[in-house]
Amino acid sequence: MQKYSLAAAVALLPLASIGFSTSSASAAPGAKGADRARVIVVYKDGQRGAAQRALAMSGAEVHHDLAEQRGYAVSLPAVAVEGLAHNPAIAYVEDDVKRYAFGFDASGGDEQPYGITAVQADPTTTSGPLDNNSGNVTVCIIDSGLDTKHPDHAASYSTKIRGYSDEKAGSWTTASPATWYTDENSHGTHVAGTIAALNNGSGVVGVAPNGKLNLFIVKVFGASGWAYSSNLVDALNRCTIGRNTHNPTNKLIVSMSLGGSLKSRTEESAFAAAYSNGTLSIAAAGNDGNSRVSYPAGYASVISVAAVDEGNVVASFSQYNSDVEIAAPGVGVLSTVPVGTGLAATARVGTSTYVAEPMDGSPKMSGAGPLVDCGLGGATCAGASGKVCLIERGTYDFATKVQSCKNGGGVAAIIYNNTTGPLLGTLGDVITTIPSVGIEQADGQDLKRYSLNSTATVAVEASSYAKFDGTSMATPHVSAVAALVWGEQTACTNAQIRSALNSSALPLGAAGRDVYYGYGLVQRKAALDYLVANPCGGSSGGGGGGGGTKPGKGK
Repeated sequence: MQKYSLAAAVALLPLASIGFSTSSASAAPGAKGADRARVIVVYKDGQRGAAQRALAMSGAEVHHDLAEQRGYAVSLPAVAVEGLAHNPAIAYVEDDVKRYAFGFDASGGDEQPYGITAVQADPTTTSGPLDNNSGNVTVCIIDSGLDTKHPDHAASYSTKIRGYSDEKAGSWTTASPATWYTDENSHGTHVAGTIAALNNGSGVVGVAPNGKLNLFIVKVFGASGWAYSSNLVDALNRCTIGRNTHNPTNKLIVSMSLGGSLKSRTEESAFAAAYSNGTLSIAAAGNDGNSRVSYPAGYASVISVAAVDEGNVVASFSQYNSDVEIAAPGVGVLSTVPVGTGLAATARVGTSTYVAEPMDGSPKMSGAGPLVDCGLGGATCAGASGKVCLIERGTYDFATKVQSCKNGGGVAAIIYNNTTGPLLGTLGDVITTIPSVGIEQADGQDLKRYSLNSTATVAVEASSYAKFDGTSMATPHVSAVAALVWGEQTACTNAQIRSALNSSALPLGAAGRDVYYGYGLVQRKAALDYLVANPCGGSSGGGGGGGGTKPGKGK
């Protein structure tokens, strides 16, 4: 679970670098749609009255009067920002960026995973219908079940979430009860959270967060996470039955964060028939990081989804081939897991709090002491007794690093990355007895440079949220975006929705269709805009129409 520093400062950037523009196509990051920007306006000494007049003329809505800082927090038309910044009474204008409380707090609001904004599903920064009519759609999630007692799902359980358990699934055991409303694997609950975690004032939010989208959960995985192709075919059939329990007229989307390397003729025929009957099936491209095709993603009737990181770069594990059709966030995706089964991390050094990720396998406990540099952690860390070890990633596995700290008498370990981005590590099967967390490279380097011997506190505790990597995490982003778009454009066929998603995707790779990204990053608002300009794509089939071929593949 991600933590944020309350003390993080915002650099004052030139107007262009903040992202303000008079173009409606590139509004400020804090914009409401493409026409409103949320900014802080600071005026020059003695210019309060002039600033008030300038804001009034720009149509600004004042949220806070920051008199001590000679400023106002306002929302105003994005087209007015540049002129306001050049007003002689104004010292500067900056984006009113968000801050988050440390961890999750029921009184602190929902945390928004980065993928929500990436796919244009953030209601504060995109305009147009969002979750207004998703009740016209049923998303069937074939996975490991859903913990309906989770606070981000519980309120939807009796009205919007139904399900079915396949007791004959290949991985079923007595430890995996035949109830779709439990999840012994965590995978299904994480997928469901990305799609529809509720906007309820705590936890996280999904792409469709308002409790209107219908979910049907088909549980085919137990704790060990595997099933047979026949289980998948049966699950596909159950999806249609499940859709009918909500409303037979609903549009049906099947979301599958699963796959295998071998084809099945029966499976392929089943998905082709479902596609011909109006179902839109979406599946993960696979996590082997090679060009091999996984199934069902490889079938012509199924959308294959690749994973990208927060910088929109393809994930190293994401499979790449001509079947990849579209991309979505799949690295470090924060979502729901069964209550209490996740881990949350805290890392404080001196008076500063750092973004920290718990090492998978770390014990739930805390440790505190002076910070000591243990290098790469390949051998017992001398001088670590009673201290918190700062260790650089590289050369040795994480478990070895943590053990080197413990063997030197250390009470906790902080491992910092050797590349950009968060560090999500695992201790594997090694049992350690001190808490361990990962932090970003720049933070670790700063700690090594300025904060050795400062008092450090590391804590790992139970959580109902977790960050996962995988094309499994990318797939529900696409499924949910498709549901939002189809809910608004119910006159369109599954093939036309598919074509619209592809035609409106944000290009990321080579021109046209790319083996790593497909057509690009899925975009909710762009797809809706496309369908408004081209009603139902302007054709009967568009990309991947009635013939069941993937767009651009020529199969």
